Amino acid sequence: MPRRKLLRLLPLLCIAGLSLGSPRAAVADETPHSFAYPMFGDHSEALWPIALAVEIVAVDGDEMSVPARELVVADGQHMTLSEVVATRTGRRVFELEIVARHHAGEAIELEYDLAVRDARFAELNWGNYLMHRLALAPRPEVGPDALAAAQADIVETRADARGEAPVHREQVEVDGDRYEIRLYAASLRG
Repeated sequence: MPRRKLLRLLPLLCIAGLSLGSPRAAVADETPHSFAYPMFGDHSEALWPIALAVEIVAVDGDEMSVPARELVVADGQHMTLSEVVATRTGRRVFELEIVARHHAGEAIELEYDLAVRDARFAELNWGNYLMHRLALAPRPEVGPDALAAAQADIVETRADARGEAPVHREQVEVDGDRYEIRLYAASLRG
């Protein structure tokens, strides 16, 4: 093969050699190679992952308004939760943004912003309401959203003596209904 052709193919051969690696090294090293692993995007399995769970519970009835949502996030990654709950007067939207970070001594810092928006049924008379409740008419239309409650805080949680996952409880009252937001956080690092 002429020397000129060999010089042209040399960069391609180098890249192919780097991407293939040695089979022995690939078996011994379970970490992904740079060519096979995306550079950008969600890396929930990154160093120091945190397991988060969020529950929204109606305090008066202790019934689950929103089922528990669980997610594994990297330290410092943003998690956003948006849930809609039907109420007797319309609908309620819970918007929660959480950032979890490790702290010293197995503590976890939770920085959260909670916004609750309420939307009432538009123009509803007794006849339309009764027909809807008897399932003889469609659900009434819902009016525009209005901010009903907003809270933001930075809290630190720590596992209890039994090693249970730390939980932070926050109560919010909207239009006479009380809800408890439960934030569970547990470190998944070694």
